[in-house]
This record gives sequence, structure tokens and C-alpha cells, in this order.
Amino acid sequence: MKIKSKKRKRTALKIVLLVLLTALFICAVEFNNYIPRNVADYYCNNIFPYVSKPLQCFNMFFQFSLTEGIVVCIFPLLAIGFIWWLLILIKKMLTKGALRFFFKSARNLLIVAIVMAILFQAMHGINYRRTKAATELKLVSKEELTFEDYCAALRWSYLGMIEARSHLGEDYNGVAHMNNSFENNAVYANSLLDSFADKYNVPLTKNYVRAKPVSLSHYWSYTYIVGMYNALLCEANINTDYIDITEFPINVCHELCHAKGYASETDCNLLASLACCSSSRADFRYAGYRWIFWNLYWVTESIAEATGEIMPEYAYSSEMDPVYRDEMASDYYWGKINEEVDAIRDIFSVDITETSDNVNDAFLKSNGEEEGVGAYIVPDSIYVRFYLTHIAGGENA
Repeated sequence: MKIKSKKRKRTALKIVLLVLLTALFICAVEFNNYIPRNVADYYCNNIFPYVSKPLQCFNMFFQFSLTEGIVVCIFPLLAIGFIWWLLILIKKMLTKGALRFFFKSARNLLIVAIVMAILFQAMHGINYRRTKAATELKLVSKEELTFEDYCAALRWSYLGMIEARSHLGEDYNGVAHMNNSFENNAVYANSLLDSFADKYNVPLTKNYVRAKPVSLSHYWSYTYIVGMYNALLCEANINTDYIDITEFPINVCHELCHAKGYASETDCNLLASLACCSSSRADFRYAGYRWIFWNLYWVTESIAEATGEIMPEYAYSSEMDPVYRDEMASDYYWGKINEEVDAIRDIFSVDITETSDNVNDAFLKSNGEEEGVGAYIVPDSIYVRFYLTHIAGGENA
């Protein structure tokens, strides 16, 4: 009777341990959603730069994407590992010790999951709770913007885009391309963000982050993802299948902003586009101003239609012809990707792009981004207020 009683106690303790580990894992996953903003700000500004630096320094020793290597290897390794685990479990069931083996497996799996969840929170999750970049830039106001304000900001972005495009060389199709190699562009993007952060007092870390090109970018494009920050490795991964001059500088700066302390997709797109506008390089300026121009154009047009105002016809100017050639080249690339995605869907009845979008949407919402994938869109009013606050007042972009 005593032996059976001890076994029951040990079994009960094991169950309690699994329950506690499960609860701890849930707490680790949900932790960032309950952190006060001032605590998150203190962590992001004073602790995150030092916590993230060891992993960022480690990543600098590798020219290739560690994330890509893990993704390529993880599925066959998981399949082999699961089969091996299943064989051991069957063997234990035929002899003895199956319950103990299952408990140890569950315990170890939960411990690994907890460590990964804590690492994610330290490298990214807590950063979702920090003060928004628009607030840091003093671009949040209840004051109503006028049609004239939108027109002035639109003109600023249009002139900046056309001026930058005029300095770019073209291929035989009249399409512009980046002026430097991927590595040089990534190095420059680091210094550009540091310079922008200093000028506008934005608390990005000064840590150097080595952005990585992804070798299998063509297949990655099926997901329509052009960049990804791996928080567990503190690694910025960039899709390089088509280095699109209209968006590539934004994409690189966006992922580096994640690695430098901002988690919000809105914040990263805002900082990336404004930093590109402040660049001394025409290719980066072109991408930044073009991003803002199209963000403002359709909104300004809709305001004009609703109020009867006259809309500036920038989109029909001959100066836009080079821009349209660049955009047509980009559209041609993504059109080819769509054809391949459609072919896969017809065969396997799986829409890779839609599935990826749904997963990303769920991930963002689980981390407090209520808009989901809509968080990638920067509110147009923020760009207008940036122009009114920092440009029209006498500063240079």
C-alpha cells in the first residue's frame, strides 16, 4: 500500500509540475500585453541595447542567414526526431516506463518553449509596448488637418521623389536600380538610421545590425514577405530575389528598425520611410519620398472629390514616366510570382500567399497589434504632420 501511495504522489507531483510549466509558458507568451508603457520604455531605452548586443555581434560573423539555415533544416530534423521519439515511446509501452518517458518529454518540451518565449519577449515582445514613434516625433495632435496641408505635404514628397529619381541611372529598359551591393546598402542603412535617430531624438539603439540576404528568396516571395526579423536570433532577413529600387531601401531599414528596438510595424515603416527621405543617397531618398507620395496621393484625391477642391495632377505629369517604368518592372516581377502561386494552388489547393497573410495577421494581433497586417499602413496624417512640424518650419528632410 505504501509503495502504491508513493507512486500516486510522484504521479500527482509530475502532473502539478506539467500544469505549472504550462501556466508559466502561457504567462511568458502573454507577458508583453500587460507591461506598463513606462516600464517598457525604460527597458527598451536602457536594457534592450545591452541584451540584444551579444546575439547581434554573434550574427555579424555569418554572411548567410542563420534563420534560413534553421528553416531549411528544421523540418527534416523534426520529422526524424518525431519518428525516433515515437519508436522509443512504442518500445517503452511494450516493456515499461512509457508514462515516465512521456512526462520527461513533455517537461523538456515545455522548458524549451518557456526559454524561447522569454527570449522572444526580451528581444521583441516588450518592444511592442513602448511609446509609439509618432509620439516620439511629436506628430500626434487632435488639431484637424486641412486640404491645403495635404497638398503641401504631397508637393513636398512629389518634388523629393522626382529630384531623387533624376539622379539615378537606368538600364536599357529605362528602369533604375540600387547603386551599390546588398552588403554596402545594408551597412549604409545602419548609419542612416543612426543619423536620423540622432537628428530627431528617436530612441533607436546604436548597435550595428548585419542584415542578411536570403538565398531562397524566390520561393519566399510566394508569401509576399520581403523581410523578416527573427527575434530569437536578433537577425534581420531580407528578400533579395528582386531588389526593387522603389521599396528595397524601405524594406532594409524596416527590418533594421525591428532589430534596433521597435516592434510595431507602423513604427518601423514610419521610421524607415522618413529616414530614407533624409538620406544623402538618391536611391534611398527616391524610395522614401515615393512611399510617402503614394500614401498621401489617394487620400488627398478623395478629399478633393468630397470637398470639390482642385487636385494637383502630379500623377499625370511627364516627370512621373521614369517612376512608372520602375513600378511596371516591380509589377512584372510580382505578376510572375502570382502565376507560380496560382499554379501551386491549382495543384495542391493551398494559397501560400493567403495562408502566410493569415498567420502574420494572427501573430501581430496576439502581440497587441489590433489592426493585424493593417499595422503596416502608416496613417497619412502622420506624414502630413511631419512635413508641417519638421519641414515647413524650416528644417530639411
